[in-house]
Amino acid sequence: MNIRRSILNFILVRESESKLVQLLFIFEFFQGSAIALFFTSAISIFLLHTSAINIPQVYILSAFLLWITGLLYHKLEHSLSLKKLIYLIVIFNTVFILLFRLLYHFYNLDTWYLYLVLGVFNVLYLLNNLEFWGLAAQIFDVRQSKRLFGVISSGDIPAKMVGYFSAYLISPFIGTENLLFVAAALSFTALLFLNSLFKNIYQNNPQVHSKKAHATHSVKNIQAALSGDRLIRKIAIISFFSFSIFLIANFIFYGYVKSAFKTDQSLVSFFAVFFGITRLVTLILKIFIANKLVDLIGLRNALMVSPIILFIISFSGVFLINQFDLQHFSFYFFGVLIVIIDVLRSAIQTPVLLATLQPLPVQQRLKGHTIIKGLMDPFAFLLVGVFLYFSIDVNNLNFEYLNYCIILLILAWAYFNWSVEKDYLNTLHTAIRNRSFTSRDIEISDKDTLNFLLDKVTKGNETEAISVLKLLSGQAIDKTSFYEAGLNHYSEHVQTLTLEIIQQDAEISMLPLLKAYLYDETKANLTAKLILVISSLDKDFEMSAFMHHSNPNVVFNATLSTLPDLIKKNPEEAESILYNQLHFSSKKNKINALKIIGNLKIVKFEYKVVEMMFHSDEEIKYAARMAGAGLATMPIIHKLLDDYVHEKKDNDIIEALGLIGNDIIEHVIPLIIRAECHGAKSRKLITLLGKINTNSSLIFLEGVLKKYPENVDAILSSLHQISVTRNKDKNYEEINKLLRIAVLILFKIKFTQQTNVIVSKALVLELNIIRDKCLYWFSTFIDKDTIQKIKTGLMLNTKDTNANALELIQMEINNEVTALFALIYENSSVEDKCLQLEINYKYRIISEDTLVKNTLFDVNYCYSNWLKACVLYTIKGKNNLLSNEFIKPFTESKSELIKNTAAYLMADE
Repeated sequence: MNIRRSILNFILVRESESKLVQLLFIFEFFQGSAIALFFTSAISIFLLHTSAINIPQVYILSAFLLWITGLLYHKLEHSLSLKKLIYLIVIFNTVFILLFRLLYHFYNLDTWYLYLVLGVFNVLYLLNNLEFWGLAAQIFDVRQSKRLFGVISSGDIPAKMVGYFSAYLISPFIGTENLLFVAAALSFTALLFLNSLFKNIYQNNPQVHSKKAHATHSVKNIQAALSGDRLIRKIAIISFFSFSIFLIANFIFYGYVKSAFKTDQSLVSFFAVFFGITRLVTLILKIFIANKLVDLIGLRNALMVSPIILFIISFSGVFLINQFDLQHFSFYFFGVLIVIIDVLRSAIQTPVLLATLQPLPVQQRLKGHTIIKGLMDPFAFLLVGVFLYFSIDVNNLNFEYLNYCIILLILAWAYFNWSVEKDYLNTLHTAIRNRSFTSRDIEISDKDTLNFLLDKVTKGNETEAISVLKLLSGQAIDKTSFYEAGLNHYSEHVQTLTLEIIQQDAEISMLPLLKAYLYDETKANLTAKLILVISSLDKDFEMSAFMHHSNPNVVFNATLSTLPDLIKKNPEEAESILYNQLHFSSKKNKINALKIIGNLKIVKFEYKVVEMMFHSDEEIKYAARMAGAGLATMPIIHKLLDDYVHEKKDNDIIEALGLIGNDIIEHVIPLIIRAECHGAKSRKLITLLGKINTNSSLIFLEGVLKKYPENVDAILSSLHQISVTRNKDKNYEEINKLLRIAVLILFKIKFTQQTNVIVSKALVLELNIIRDKCLYWFSTFIDKDTIQKIKTGLMLNTKDTNANALELIQMEINNEVTALFALIYENSSVEDKCLQLEINYKYRIISEDTLVKNTLFDVNYCYSNWLKACVLYTIKGKNNLLSNEFIKPFTESKSELIKNTAAYLMADE
């Protein structure tokens, strides 16, 4: 059992996934063995009866056969269930292999038979890829794919090893053509495992049964995917270059093989041994390196491994052969090259490319698979076939020239590999929140466009006019005509926006028109706003004519614009004006006077502001509190806090405290500490501190986050609003502390799953609280928008959104901390997680008594009151803990939840 667990841990397979992985491995093993034997027989028969120079024609034929196959597959998968489709494919492969064997004695020397037998191999290989990877894409998420695609596809490799080596052993006894009988038998054997495979899939992934996702798509859908999704388009280009290199290298290699071996037995033996050794090397790389490669060196570097190695070998080979006249070593050089290309494509390039598609929704993911195997591979067959057909001299195969072509293709391939990571990261963002916002720098200067936009402001509706004005506000053009049109628009919203833009851009040239409108009765609705704009543009404008206007808003704005100068020149007169407004004017004027006192910070009226805060009229009281926020004196602060503690309607008080800002923090903190972050009042004050957004609020909130687990969502929400620079080294320490507690909680969940379901579920909630705390500390390294997407993905907690969110964290911060976080919060069973954690963390077996006491008394961590209440409740009936001495202290808790639970236990006792 320990050996099995060690093996699973080594190849990164979770216990809960092991059965499915095993079945997929076996299923692919038999399919791969059949295809390997078929290929060995087909290529040997082909090269025995014709020249390697005819391979380009096979490439061209393969392209059209693959496109036809893809079209038929697309039609079938829309009418058949996934299970029936895969059954049909395996039966189809078996029948065709058998059919070619039956036709061999009649047509083996016919050109059409030779071309078709090798071309159909590519068809069978395509069908195998479509059904196998289409199935895998639906049952594994992005994180599973990175771990498992290399493992499950490695079933294909030992299968081909067995196929090639068995061909070497049995072909001398049964003949090359009879290998097709063995291939058909192996393909049929794969059918026997399909029922068990789908039974396991439906048990663990019921959505595969109920949700139909198509592995291929129409030409129109493929075109839309290529033009609409950068990631799919980039991977399609990478696949094209990769496969083109493979085809050219194969052509060169087959040319040398044809020259070196003359009999069918020698051809079969060579291909069997050569490709068998190739698959052995591939298997070792896949199992021991490929599934760990992306995590170790990152996506971009993993994709760059293949082109870098191939470039070095190709360039070095050409140089050495020419420099030292080693033409007789060309065969061996290209033999090594084809081995390395084949190994790197199978072991690294293909699994990494397919894993790169995993953040996409299932339908787009499968479109990507279709494009790679069903569109780009045939396209590569066609272009390479046509290129070779017209560029190769039948009488003189210049392999050195082709090697230079390979080098150029490798460079292009490397370029696209290097650039794909950015598109992958962007796809992870949009996979969680499927919305994208694009901004572009627009420069508008042509006359026709400006006339069109002016017409929209003049005659367009409110929405059109506002959009144009906002668009033009940053343009370096003469906007006078647009402002005039905006001020004369029928919508007051458009008129107001125009005035705001004029004020914001300090358009002094508009003053004559604004002053004219000030006395225009048709613009009476704008008078108050006009006064504010004019006073900001012209400090000397005389406002006395508007001080006794019938509209209180006009009076307020006029007074507000003139009082600053009046206070300096004649403070007694200014105070008299305000005094009269407060005592002898209407309610509206009182409110306006309070606004002026607050805006101009006239401290001399402090006593009147406090007095008005006792007023019975709610509107006047509100205005007094806002004015008090402007003055922010100690008497006013004490009055606001006293009102906040004793009044139920406290939203306007919170608003006033927020306007005071940082100076209020030292007075608010004692209120929060006294309540230990309990209750709605504390929650509002915590939210207030986040809005204040200063270092003082940051220090305090981070402190209560650790000490008081209540209102943790409000604390975290406030912390996320604070933009003060954090100490990143310190934050890593905090994350490490939290994750160590999370590991302990996971083991506690495992311990309580069967014996105490209530506590187990409460521990899960506690684990989620730690997750949210970690996300806060992660936010100091990742931008807020990305963190919000990660939170959304984890909150939705579907298989794909959870995996995409964790993958996004590791793409942004790739280190041991995020790897541990991903392991703890991935969407797998608690047992699987604990098995993985036991490798690096020693877990001490705890008793139920220890768990209860450690939780209730906050050993190593401050647990939430909900968890404590659940633990208290579940000790009922346990004589060693259910005693008055043990429970009584909890009846005096500040938490109503714990207090009531303890009281219930005491009463029951």
